[in-house]
Amino acid sequence: MLSQVLLAAREQKDRVTTAHRNCERMLVHVLGQRNEAWHEEDNLRARQLELEQQLANAEEYNENLHEDIHQLHNQLHPHHLPGTGEIDFEDEMDEYPEMEATASGDEDKEGSSMDSDHIE
Repeated sequence: MLSQVLLAAREQKDRVTTAHRNCERMLVHVLGQRNEAWHEEDNLRARQLELEQQLANAEEYNENLHEDIHQLHNQLHPHHLPGTGEIDFEDEMDEYPEMEATASGDEDKEGSSMDSDHIE
């Protein structure tokens, strides 16, 4: 009877030891997956920061180009500058036939339009 109790205790110890090893393996595996996920998250956050910086640079470049477009437009069409007085559109239309298309709307022959957010 004592030998049966010892045998039962040994089997229980073996089961607990096996379960413990299985838990350790699972824990190591899960920790490895967590570390991989954290590493990937760090990489993605760094990429996001890089893309945000690129976007800011592109927006700044776009603003500069936008200002350049207005300056060029104002050089080509000085009669649109503020402070030039009243404009006789009939005389201008005779002088610049392409303005007939733009006098009624904001679009020119190519279909592009000059935005009217500001004129320098």
